Amino acid sequence: MLKKESRTYWIVVISAVVLAGFVVMLLSGVGARRRGSEKKFNVPFQRFTGVESLRRSKTPELIAEVEKVVEQDGLPADVFYGLSPYVPEGKEPISQLYNIAITLINEFHEFYPDPNDSQKPVKQELEKLWETSPIGEWDVDKQKLDSLSAMLTTLEPKRQTIRSMLENDRNTHFYYIFNHPESLKKWVRAPGTMVNTEASKYLADYALLEEYAIAHALLEGNIGAAIDGLAYVFRIAQLASMLGNVGVRSDAALVRLRAFDVMQRVVLDPKFEKKHMIDLRTILAEQRDEWTPEHVTWFGDRASGMMLYHQIAINGLDDALEPAERDSLAGYNSDALIRGFRKYHEADETFYLRAMQNIIDVSSKPYVERSEVLNQINQELRERVGMYDTEGKDRIAKEYFVANILMKDVERLMQIFAQDQSALDRAFVVILRSLGQSSTDNYHDPFTGVPYVVQKAHGLLSISAKNLPRPFRVPIFTDKEYKSHSPDRSE
Repeated sequence: MLKKESRTYWIVVISAVVLAGFVVMLLSGVGARRRGSEKKFNVPFQRFTGVESLRRSKTPELIAEVEKVVEQDGLPADVFYGLSPYVPEGKEPISQLYNIAITLINEFHEFYPDPNDSQKPVKQELEKLWETSPIGEWDVDKQKLDSLSAMLTTLEPKRQTIRSMLENDRNTHFYYIFNHPESLKKWVRAPGTMVNTEASKYLADYALLEEYAIAHALLEGNIGAAIDGLAYVFRIAQLASMLGNVGVRSDAALVRLRAFDVMQRVVLDPKFEKKHMIDLRTILAEQRDEWTPEHVTWFGDRASGMMLYHQIAINGLDDALEPAERDSLAGYNSDALIRGFRKYHEADETFYLRAMQNIIDVSSKPYVERSEVLNQINQELRERVGMYDTEGKDRIAKEYFVANILMKDVERLMQIFAQDQSALDRAFVVILRSLGQSSTDNYHDPFTGVPYVVQKAHGLLSISAKNLPRPFRVPIFTDKEYKSHSPDRSE
């Protein structure tokens, strides 16, 4: 039998060994968890700015989808690298000095209501200009222009300021705006979507000023000056389209579509000559050469969506959603919505990322070939999104209400983007044919995937497109070479 002192000694030794073993096991477990976390997303933590909570995900399906985004360099800090402390390797911080979005806001915000100052008077000049658009389908209204001459003179410095920015081709860009360090906590919607949606709505205001200048040039018979105005409008729309933001690209597309209506009036002017057509060919060729593929826009939209999921998780619905999105949830219990989001948010975001990957993949195809993918996404949303009851109860009907908010306009936006590209390509094709290029079969309508059909009537060449309201017509500037290469019966 062991002596009492000896027994006490061995109890202490054994206890120490057991305790040491437990500590080793505990530390091993911690180490394993750390190693597991590192293995899950083996990238710098700051690269997850705006979506940090994803690193704590326990859903294998969500982890797998996020891994795909990581591999594609599609995290928010990768896409919007000018706004977060993280700068991807090989990239440089974005300079705000040449950010034309800031210039647009500085020049035009005074004409719109200030949500923070209801007493501030709103200037009426732009509203009057919008009510009196100077260029109809075929004519210029001189009387309208004369009645607005004083107002246009007052606004002329704004047009020139933006033109001077656009002339700096090397540095000028349209980018997100980062105004205040506090905004970093929610740089999804503050310096991101909301600010740039505000800036991009001013694209149309600037284009309107150019339209008035073009109208004046036409009345004076100065076709070259009219074409210069078109070039500036196309340039600023092109810069905005590069951002990778669906709202901004939509605004840019609508500006560019209007520019083709104005161009139609210019090319049918009696003083329009072949040299002017050559200038337009150069402008449109640059647009095509620097065209931003549609998948780039959806790539950026996915990054914005990921930040929204994170922001709702942290700040709730009110701070995260835009007014129209909050209005769509009116009548529902906000506490129940948040509880539902917390319960289902990983399944919701998993679906969103998988669906967005399908949208990115299919966006390179003609619009007519996208219907199957879009129908599948919409069908699953209808089956799974549901909504909360209107009596304010806590019952949760379905899961994917955030994905539904983010994806409700996908099909409509795709149509706008296709219209934008179709308008550019058909004008380019008919101009090429007017100048003598007989083979244009390699230019395809983005809606249908088939070549454009050029027709000849009343001394004009024209192209009609199913999803555009009017045919685009141009005069024929041709020579013997063109005549010898024009076998098409349609001509």
